[in-house]
Amino acid sequence: MKKIILTVLFVILVGWISYSLLYNGFSGVKSMTIQTYDKSFDGVKSVTDPESITTVTGILNRSNKISHTQFKLATEPTYKIKLVYQETEEILYLHEGFDTDETLISSDSRDHYYKISQKQTDTIVQLLSK
Repeated sequence: MKKIILTVLFVILVGWISYSLLYNGFSGVKSMTIQTYDKSFDGVKSVTDPESITTVTGILNRSNKISHTQFKLATEPTYKIKLVYQETEEILYLHEGFDTDETLISSDSRDHYYKISQKQTDTIVQLLSK
């Protein structure tokens, strides 16, 4: 009986640690809007398709989180994405070409950076530009 309880606790602990390491907190998004960095969001149609939102948030939640680092970037972001949640908004800035085949994502409300591949960036842009 003791072994069963310890095994269950171990599985719960491993699951909780895996979830906290692999989840970046992008959930509850109601709509998304993409725009090139130098233009405003005025007049741009938001994407509210649940399948597209799920795909994009899945990519963002699986991205590599970079903590305890500050970057001074010499170039402006390529795109900006406005995420609208139930009660708040967040703007993500996509810096394409940050590294070989990688895009750096920064946020106006989070202290972390995120890295995704260029293929994932292309998927996000394609889904949100419809």
